[in-house]
This record gives sequence, structure tokens and C-alpha cells, in this order.
Amino acid sequence: MLKADDITVAFGGVRAVDGVSLEVAEGELLGLVGPNGSGKTTFLNAVCGIVPARGSLTVAGSAVRLGRPPAARRAGIARVFQAPQIYGQLSCLDNVLLSTSDRRWRGLAGAWPARPLMWRHERLRWAKAMEALDTVGIAGHATEPAARLSYGRLRLLELARALAGDPVVLLLDEPSAGLNDAETADLATLLREVRAAGNTLVIVDHKIDFLDALCDRLVVLELGQVIARGTPDEVWRDERVISAYLGKSLEEPADAAD
Repeated sequence: MLKADDITVAFGGVRAVDGVSLEVAEGELLGLVGPNGSGKTTFLNAVCGIVPARGSLTVAGSAVRLGRPPAARRAGIARVFQAPQIYGQLSCLDNVLLSTSDRRWRGLAGAWPARPLMWRHERLRWAKAMEALDTVGIAGHATEPAARLSYGRLRLLELARALAGDPVVLLLDEPSAGLNDAETADLATLLREVRAAGNTLVIVDHKIDFLDALCDRLVVLELGQVIARGTPDEVWRDERVISAYLGKSLEEPADAAD
């Protein structure tokens, strides 16, 4: 479903992402992990077109131009950010309605001769937005200003907005950040349901147990490069991963690292 080949992002002389290649199968849930500063969020930014990048990207076999957010959106890539990107003064429903760029029947024709078609189209959009809010469990807050939601519900609101856009690939950047254990468990259940509905997901997160319980595979980054990939069990036994997280091998004597 998604294939990234030799993705490179440089800021001045620093390569934040250095030739990263990975593939995500349709319906797969892939975890992207690594120490702080390893390039995980920058890689997602490159896939979304937010930062200039080199390399190639395809979604469902079609090439996607890097560095162009509209191109990523048209290809079916949706993104949930580390901090919720919502409009607090708008209702939850209005926030979700922003997920569509469909502007049919919004001109003069929709305002007068084609008004019935416009209303039919808008009712379908509202129904889809309400369905997304119901999926994440906050449909009861549809008419409330988003600013009134708790932090955990704000994260759910952003997920609802992403789902309402009918993505083929959903990128989530630290979706469990700031959530307590119960909220994290509920989020894991929700993401399993999203995946079961046929969605393809790529998740960046620092909660290892959360990822291990969810992901089919993990890809590990260090200093902008892939150092390991495989099932969670395979990855966490890899000496390079152990070294990246702990700074030494588990088999290395404690005084040898001093």
C-alpha cells in the first residue's frame, strides 16, 4: 500500500532522515520506533509532504510527489500529529468536516438552481463526519466547541477527522502521548478496530508495550537510518536496537561501558 524508497531529509548539513526505505502492506499495522532524535517524526513529515525530501514514494502503486501536502492528501495519506491540531472555537462536528476538500455545489449553482443537490451533498458529508465521531466514541460531543474537550478526547477528535477523509494510509505520531493507562488501552482497542476495517496504519510511539500489542512489524531508526526491522520479538532481541536504546549490549559487562 505504501512504499518509501531512499527517503532523505536534510536540514543544512544534518541528515535527519538518511536514505530510509520501507514498505507497508495493505491492512498492515507498522510501528516506527527509535530513540529521541532518530528521525521518526521527520520521516512522517516527508511522507506527508510537509518538509522537502528526496527519494520516491508510492501509494497503492501510484507515485506521490514529495514536498507537496496536497499531493499526499490526494493519494489518500492522512496524518495525526503529536499535539492535536484542532480549531477550539469550532464544534467537534465542524472540525471533522474540515477533513474533506470536496467543494462540489458550493458556488453560485449550489446557492440557487442546484440547491437541492447542495443540501443532499452536505447531508452526506455531515453523516460521514458523525459516523467518524461515533467510531472514536465522542459523537455525544458533536455540537460542543472542541476547546471544551479533555486532552484525551482532543486526540480522538483528530483521529475522527483523519478517518472521515477516507485515507488509504493513516499515519499516527505518538497517539498515546499524554494518555493514562486506561486511555492508552482504549486507544489500542480503537486502533485494532480501525485496522480491522481495512485501514493501513503507520504508528510512531514511545510506549513499547502499546506498540508490541498492536503492530505486525516494527522498523527501528537511529540517527535517521534503519537499523532493524521485523516482528516485535525479533526487533527487541537485535543487538543494534539494544545498543541504540541502552547504549550497550545486554551481554556487555557493566564496568565495560563506564
